[in-house]
Amino acid sequence: MSPRPSAREKMLDTFENLVVDDGERTATFDAVAAAAGVSKGGLLYHFPTKEALVDGLLERLAALLDDDVARMTSAPEGVVDYFIRSSSPSAFPDDDPLVRCISAVSNLAASGRHPRAGEALVAMQSRWYDVVLAEVGDPVVARVISLVSDGLYFTPQPFSLGAGSGAQSEASIDEIVALLRRL
Repeated sequence: MSPRPSAREKMLDTFENLVVDDGERTATFDAVAAAAGVSKGGLLYHFPTKEALVDGLLERLAALLDDDVARMTSAPEGVVDYFIRSSSPSAFPDDDPLVRCISAVSNLAASGRHPRAGEALVAMQSRWYDVVLAEVGDPVVARVISLVSDGLYFTPQPFSLGAGSGAQSEASIDEIVALLRRL
């Protein structure tokens, strides 16, 4: 049984969920407090400004990224295999903490009101690229692998690997990983 999240984490979870599910503008202090089941004063104690909530989410993304990089670098199949397989929309459920956090930070970045969110996403991609580069040793190959990862991540479910028929589903994830290994 996992431990209950702290009040601060529960508020941050709520903020993240509101940003993902309803958009950044709906994630007001009143909405976060109500959905988290805390008083507005309790929320303000932990997060005195909206930027403090954003900062908390960016710190969460950094911690989740650290965990992902650790899994990536210790994956028995290797960095590239892990990176590509974990980029497919079907690799993780929608409620996966890293997926949810990336979605929330992406929404914050897209709003244009939180430039640090965009910077955090760039830093995340750079970190993954650096890990892939350390594995493959060639910056062009590392960039191609990063682009394939992005393409898999941003491909809508009906067109993801193994779903349906047609050109988009003809190559399996195994075939893509094998091709990238040959590069």
